Amino acid sequence: MNKTAILSTKRKDIKYLIALDKAFVGIGKRRTAEIISSGLSFEDAWLKHSKLSSQKNLSFLEKLNEESAKIDPDEEMARLERLKISFTTVFDEDYPAMLKEIFSPPTILYYGGALDVLSENVLAIVGSRKFTNYGKEATKKIVAELAEAGIVIASGMALGIDTIAHETALKSGGKTVAVLGCGLNTPYPATNANLFKKIIEEGGLAVSEYPPGVPPLRQNFPARNRIIAGVSLGSIIIEANQRSGALITARDALEQNRDVFAVPGPIFHQSSSGTNQLLKMGANLITSGQDILDFYGHKAKPKKATTKPGNETEEIIFKVLEGEEKHIDDIIKESRKESQLIISTLTLMEIKGKVKNLGGMVYVLV
Repeated sequence: MNKTAILSTKRKDIKYLIALDKAFVGIGKRRTAEIISSGLSFEDAWLKHSKLSSQKNLSFLEKLNEESAKIDPDEEMARLERLKISFTTVFDEDYPAMLKEIFSPPTILYYGGALDVLSENVLAIVGSRKFTNYGKEATKKIVAELAEAGIVIASGMALGIDTIAHETALKSGGKTVAVLGCGLNTPYPATNANLFKKIIEEGGLAVSEYPPGVPPLRQNFPARNRIIAGVSLGSIIIEANQRSGALITARDALEQNRDVFAVPGPIFHQSSSGTNQLLKMGANLITSGQDILDFYGHKAKPKKATTKPGNETEEIIFKVLEGEEKHIDDIIKESRKESQLIISTLTLMEIKGKVKNLGGMVYVLV
């Protein structure tokens, strides 16, 4: 028996809560709290609107009547079944414990995948959609170290740093949680549809407070961010300017009494102005996943064997590139070798997966 069937037998009026949740998408989710405080059952609230505590708010009641006329509670339950979308409510034992602690937790959490990953150690990774090579490599390094240590990575599946975080977690053999600002039947952005599917197939989780059919409206994403922070021990801001939505997640984490970490960036780049500002305000400065593991006293798993140089020239290049990225001109200069030898060796090392060209002939060790 799937989750939908279990809940429908446990609470006979659960279908009315599902119907109310859909009706309230365009009205305001705080109305659910009014229903709870009114003492009405979900069935009565659905069938007898006039008994709600907001009965003096005629415009609200008119809107609810208008929306409810379009919704069949039984059909909404059947639709979740067809779409293979499960759900848990704030009244249920399997509702994520950390999320229940935040202000205004989602009354219903719709999900696909393994909900129990939220009972593990979860950390949020967020950042700019318009990332730099620095932000990309920092994300890959930090997420890989955390995922290999068994940390679950949560993010918003947006383009940019979010997508890199999810993909790196999966490539590192870890689990990841995608929190969406729309219904789960239409993952957003559409270009991440395969990533959405892979997250679920590989033991991860996709969640949303929005019922199927809700589009990715602009106003949904700030609300989505509180869930990303809410399911996590702390939030890591990789790269963000001072107007980035990632800073909303940092604010939500602080309001929820969760930890905030930030990666420092170049002082001349707007892409790091937000993270540098967070550090000025007291966020925890980190430059690796190990910094976070140390912060929580989390024991890392044994590291994988590192790539070794295959000859003398490769060994020199390894030493030159150790700990930082460098342009090919600097590599040639510091190696004190013939330029053609360095160029051909770097080409072979890139083919072997030992170094990576970040663009513009700037290389970094893999």
